[in-house]
Amino acid sequence: MVLLASSVMAWLGGWQLDRAREQGLAAAQRRLAAPPAQLSDLLGAREPFTGELVDRPVVATGTWDGERRLLVPDRRLAGVNGLWVLTPLRLADGSAVAVVRGWVPSSADPATAPFATGEATAGEVTTGEVAVTGILRPAEPPPDRLPGRADVLPPEQIERVDLTQLVQRWPYPLLTGYVLAQREEPAPVGPSPRVVPPDPAGTGLGLRNLSYAVQWWVFAGFGLFLWWRLVRDDHRGGPDRTTPAADPPERRRTPESSGARGAMA
Repeated sequence: MVLLASSVMAWLGGWQLDRAREQGLAAAQRRLAAPPAQLSDLLGAREPFTGELVDRPVVATGTWDGERRLLVPDRRLAGVNGLWVLTPLRLADGSAVAVVRGWVPSSADPATAPFATGEATAGEVTTGEVAVTGILRPAEPPPDRLPGRADVLPPEQIERVDLTQLVQRWPYPLLTGYVLAQREEPAPVGPSPRVVPPDPAGTGLGLRNLSYAVQWWVFAGFGLFLWWRLVRDDHRGGPDRTTPAADPPERRRTPESSGARGAMA
């Protein structure tokens, strides 16, 4: 019965964990559905990126620095491996934010070339102001390399959207997050990378359901421990049923008492 109860409690813990994932996904979808806010009202250069900013829709207004665009390899879209096109957007206060303009299948794709907006000729870098609507994400962690192992990517590529690498490439104070662009106004002229849709999967867990899952697993572990103690105590401390029970004290006989009774007889 204890083992059966522990199995049920372990299953309940797994069910609560699934509920925690669903709650985290629902919260992320609610954030994505919120109206976009001005990026300058949420985050400034070198300010810490807090958890409530993850997946926030934002509008960033500034000018592109297309000549400093970078490519981020090993990014998948619809099951195909490709690259992100990462471009700095210069803001009004002189800082810049990294913007993932989209995805391309190869570094030779025409959409990776410097771009233009408005009335500019395709292939020229625009000097006009653009408004980029997208999803705010925290900067990615640095790549995990072995000591002494250097980056072997081409000069125009970067392994991750990593702030420690970007500050060495771009001469601006940078925001500690990046924007996953969904649209630009005015729209770019010429070939453009494919928009990367936001993926809210794995963005967090519902804390209440997660705590319930941990509680059920603790109960299941305690049940297993109790079962083990019962079996061990029964094995070590139980009576030996292979030998007859001892006689009560009043029925025990000693040799002296037996001899005395014989002499009296």
